[in-house]
Amino acid sequence: MLLLPGSLPPDRATLQALCEGLAELLEIALLLQGATVAEYSGSWSDAEREASSNAGDLHDGVALAQDALQAGDEAVSVAVATPLHAALGLADLTPVDPPTLSLSADESRALCEAADAHMREDGVRLRFVDAARWLVTCNQSVDVLTERPDWIIGELLRPNLPRGRDARLIERWMNELQMLLHAHPVNSAREERGLLPINLVWLWGLQPLPLRERAESKGVDGVNNHPHSTDTLTPTLSRQGRGGLTVEHGFAKAMREGDLATWQATWANVSREILSAQTIILGDSRPRLRLTTAPPGITARLLSLFKRKATLAEVLTQLQQSR
Repeated sequence: MLLLPGSLPPDRATLQALCEGLAELLEIALLLQGATVAEYSGSWSDAEREASSNAGDLHDGVALAQDALQAGDEAVSVAVATPLHAALGLADLTPVDPPTLSLSADESRALCEAADAHMREDGVRLRFVDAARWLVTCNQSVDVLTERPDWIIGELLRPNLPRGRDARLIERWMNELQMLLHAHPVNSAREERGLLPINLVWLWGLQPLPLRERAESKGVDGVNNHPHSTDTLTPTLSRQGRGGLTVEHGFAKAMREGDLATWQATWANVSREILSAQTIILGDSRPRLRLTTAPPGITARLLSLFKRKATLAEVLTQLQQSR
């Protein structure tokens, strides 16, 4: 499955402006034009879960625990905590791109330690892993579906809040951490230097800890010896792969930055992935269309010799109007 967020903006005028001067890319156009099209309902993280046949939350909490869980940790569930800055709008918050924060490892560690001290009374512990990730362990099961931070950058926060039985609990934890960070000395020092404060800890990838890892976490031999996981996606990469899933963030990043040239160039850059994908999800801040592709048959190829080939811009316009 290939996910292309930001590839199909919702309004016609925006798409028309983006396609002005777009390369014809006839091979991609032919493939997309011949695909079976269906509307997609759900979020980009839902598409990730579908690609990995995962009915629960994203697997990243368990993957991070394989590397960072220590002997003696009491954990039933695990998650990832990502420190972010969310800008205040008229009625909601909007997370900004993490690389713009210049958050150092020392700053992140200090914030993590404060968060851990505050949350331990609720049976929640936080351990620093790197500047962008903290491991979260909980002494209770948690039933939620969350959104990967990559998908909420530049988007309103409320529509992306956790869903499920324990969603209110996770929201409460995040609200408590938000209030804690408001007056933290790290943020005061950052603001004095003209940097954005860290005012949001995004909790995601909440899953039960598998029995094997849970048993080893209660041992006394120090850090467990799981091999380093390669299953988790790396937020700093533009193109990401996991199993049968490939994600291209170039379109969305270009849309956020108003970079027309990069948006257009990304189609050519990702052409190999498009031409080899059996399922392609197009959309903007949310998935919009599922395209199931198949190589053109002999008849279709023969007919294509006698008619004008549609350009990529024309096919994208057709797809947008089919929604």
